Amino acid sequence: MSSERPMSLTVAGECMVTRPFAVHNEPEFDEVLARLRSAELTYAHVETNFGHFSEVEAPARGDQVGSYFLTDPQVAADLRAAGVDLASLANNHSMDFGSKGVHATIRHCDAVGITHAGTGRDLEEAREPKYRETRQGRVALISVTSGNKSHEWASQPKASLPGRAGVNPLRPIMRYLVDQQAAEQLKAIGGSLGILRETKAGAEGSSGLLMNAEPGEFSLAMPTDQSTTGSNLWRPSDHFEVLSSCNKWDLAGNLRSVGEAATMADLVIVAHHFSVSEGPRGNTPPKFVQEFAHACIDEGADIFIGHGWHKTLGIEIYRGKPIIYGLGNFFAQSEFVRRVPYDAFETWGHDIERLPTLTPATHPLHPGLNQGNETWWSSAVLDVELEGGQLSSIRLHPVECGRKVGKEVDIRRPVGHGEQPLTDGRPFTAHGEDAERILERYQRLSAEFGTTVQIEGESGLIKV
Repeated sequence: MSSERPMSLTVAGECMVTRPFAVHNEPEFDEVLARLRSAELTYAHVETNFGHFSEVEAPARGDQVGSYFLTDPQVAADLRAAGVDLASLANNHSMDFGSKGVHATIRHCDAVGITHAGTGRDLEEAREPKYRETRQGRVALISVTSGNKSHEWASQPKASLPGRAGVNPLRPIMRYLVDQQAAEQLKAIGGSLGILRETKAGAEGSSGLLMNAEPGEFSLAMPTDQSTTGSNLWRPSDHFEVLSSCNKWDLAGNLRSVGEAATMADLVIVAHHFSVSEGPRGNTPPKFVQEFAHACIDEGADIFIGHGWHKTLGIEIYRGKPIIYGLGNFFAQSEFVRRVPYDAFETWGHDIERLPTLTPATHPLHPGLNQGNETWWSSAVLDVELEGGQLSSIRLHPVECGRKVGKEVDIRRPVGHGEQPLTDGRPFTAHGEDAERILERYQRLSAEFGTTVQIEGESGLIKV
């Protein structure tokens, strides 16, 4: 149950951190780290794996446009020295280097004293709450991820078969609503191609495509998706919309963990990493994320923290508890991955016949970080205060990661001398127009949930 005593938590964003940073001491950087260190309790989302290359084997994925994260374990020590007490580890990069990468990350977090959740040797370990004893009381963290592929999901052991190491998943079910005319056209196209699947049609190759289907829904059995369950469900409607909902088994299992934590801890934090969306990554979280957030609060969670789109989203106050839908990046250093596997060079269209001549400095190798992505290089550190089990206030302290906040994303702290400038990526206190833009975005998006963010100089305040 929620504690009646005052509780405080400082929340930092997504840490795509790939370089040791304890050596730096710029005032704007020190100010950010001092905020973390001085907090009673600090949480951050770690979006990398910790380990030496000798600890892991070949990369475990091949067809994903994105970085492959493996970071010097010294960085884990730097994060702990910076004040990070709790870290969620479940995300779409958790299995970049397979089960050995998962085990190495867990081992190095344990070694430096960071309490972590979201990955494990099997599903029970990945899903269970992890507890930390503090002067404020006992704190529980549950970490969940959506958007991973099936081989990344942790599984339960069965008889003599061990469970699979991996992440704690919350699988979304996507439904595509189209008007009646479009539905008939899709059926006609699917029928002509031989890929239409309807309930009780008995077509070969259906596998589990219709396992989650409701009456009147149909699926298109794309040749590469025929061994998946419910990869696309189409529903005739009077309008066009993408609807997402939670897989019922994953929802129930995670809510059991929330219920356990609510019984055994004074403060319950749920962290949800979602790399999927209902279309382009806009400014509104997917419906299944909102469904999950509300269900977690209903079950006893005190704070729900969302991340995965690498952008700040709005803050909702639900039943007196904060739901932070999008943290944004706290460290943005994906450009500095030391070793890049074959798969990344192939994905980005490089001549793999010249593989020995390609290096981590080759461009491009990472998502378009400087192409008008005004939210990639900024976020805020949030000081959350609860009293009597209810939110009292949230103070927002904006940070920037080395580029100007805005569509131009002009570089402020370059690294190296290449034609494509690399960005330092560490969080500095944001000032002036940067701070204003970060806070105004929080203000605008939070207002859509009925939450008022007051801008007071270069910080923001939510007061309940």
